[in-house]
Amino acid sequence: MNKIRYFAAETWSSLRKNLILAIAAIAVVAVSLGILALVVMGWNMFSNMIKNAERKVGEVDIYLSDLTMESERQAINDYLVTIPEVDPLKVTYKDKATALEEFKERFKDQPELWEYINENPLPNSFQLITKDPKDVGMVVEEIRTEAPYPERVEDIKSASSAIAKLENIFDKFRQIGIIGVIALAIIAMMLVSVTIQVAIFARRREIGIMKLVGATNWFIRWPFIMEGISEGLVGSIMAILVALAVKVWILDKLIDNLQFLRLSLSSGLLVVLVPCMLIGGIVIGALGSAYALGRFLEV
Repeated sequence: MNKIRYFAAETWSSLRKNLILAIAAIAVVAVSLGILALVVMGWNMFSNMIKNAERKVGEVDIYLSDLTMESERQAINDYLVTIPEVDPLKVTYKDKATALEEFKERFKDQPELWEYINENPLPNSFQLITKDPKDVGMVVEEIRTEAPYPERVEDIKSASSAIAKLENIFDKFRQIGIIGVIALAIIAMMLVSVTIQVAIFARRREIGIMKLVGATNWFIRWPFIMEGISEGLVGSIMAILVALAVKVWILDKLIDNLQFLRLSLSSGLLVVLVPCMLIGGIVIGALGSAYALGRFLEV
């Protein structure tokens, strides 16, 4: 117990004496882990959006003119179910009244989006699902060129091309984020190492006396290791607090206000992320200390 008190006292004393360097090291640890948290949360949120979209990647929506007659609608329906690449059991018709009700239900927490609508602006539509999502482009082209009453088809939309573009954008975002985190983690380790080097130099006479009276190597090393770990731990706690603030004040509001994008964070993400950030801060501090002790402390 006395040893622990001694190590803690020496660590605190060293941190106070090298306060500017310690603050710099803590700040860089916090920034690197904070960016890591933002990259992880951002990637998780957008990957969930892509997963939701991928469920609809085989969907094709065909929007009809309001002038479409019942006989014309039936002819188009009969044509759609005969397309070989389309699942005939998943060809559905949605009239504009049903579409409006679904819109109101989806955005029931944002009544300002629909409460002032006097006339229903949504079209009648068919929705179909292809047997293989890869066939979406071919099916869309076939409908454009071969469907009966093409003048009644106002638009045809699918999600496959948009999803591919989003995946490319998010992959680049993740790669840049990971490279930035690694670079900042290395800088953080170097700063921790510098603070330990300064502490070793400041205590060189004391270390010499301790070696003369028979202090073990680890007894001499532990205060420096604890100093590095303390800097990493404090930096990780700061990063966690910032990440939680960003989640509550920014990401949660984005999710609520952009419901049409179907953004979401996995429920157990923070349970995994917070301990990983704490461990990451401790590892950065310990590695920085180990590097400095290996190079500059001869015991």
